[in-house]
Amino acid sequence: MRSTARWLALAMVVATSLVTTAAAQVLDPIQYALFTKSDLTYGCTGPCACPQISTGPLAGTFTLYRTGVDPLYTHYALLNILWRYPVPGTGKTAVLSGRGTYDIGGEFALVHRMQLDVTTDGVLEQHFDSGLVPVRGSFPAIDIDVHAPMNVCIDSILHVIAGPQGTESVPPSGPGMRLVASPNPTRAGADVVLTLPEAEAGEVMVLNVAGQGVAVLAHGMLPAGESRWHWDGRTSAGTDAGAGVFWVRARLGERTVTQGFVRFR
Repeated sequence: MRSTARWLALAMVVATSLVTTAAAQVLDPIQYALFTKSDLTYGCTGPCACPQISTGPLAGTFTLYRTGVDPLYTHYALLNILWRYPVPGTGKTAVLSGRGTYDIGGEFALVHRMQLDVTTDGVLEQHFDSGLVPVRGSFPAIDIDVHAPMNVCIDSILHVIAGPQGTESVPPSGPGMRLVASPNPTRAGADVVLTLPEAEAGEVMVLNVAGQGVAVLAHGMLPAGESRWHWDGRTSAGTDAGAGVFWVRARLGERTVTQGFVRFR
């Protein structure tokens, strides 16, 4: 009996360890920051004739955790929201805090949904919901409008434009250049396609979220038209690069184009 009890206790410890390990593998914490065009709008919307009032820019940070994956969607928890916006005519700044969820995927087209439960200055509690809407831009960047309608006329709208911290300064694409990494998100590697209007010397690299080089896909003269590579998820040293946010960067002279994607297990 004692031996059986001991084995049962050991089995429970092992099971608990496996559950904890599985949960740790699912969670991929990514620190996000709102970009400069994020804002909060409050006022009359839709068919109403009264004036709309915009509060102006919205700034701050939050954390994105991947919580699960099913055949259609990747699910995230949106935590540690700390956003600020100026209150018109008062010279004061209001603070939004709370949490929410973010889902991205779809069967026939890429769609996403954000739901937020936030409190303003610790007093006003509101639930915001974007509904399922087409994706604008390319994940891990997020560009979405979430609503907290009061009635048919009055609505609060958070225009959330965000990305992993440090990515707002990513240089814009040069004219005629196009870079795509897919699938996004990915369970393994990624297929990279670079389109150039003319042949040019340059370099194509995979970077981690800190901007450090992970793997070199191409270096030298790149042809006009489409060039394709497959990144197998490994570093230049042959080790697994792990899960997280990655960037494919094509640099040609003074021009740079960058495409972000997420890799998970």
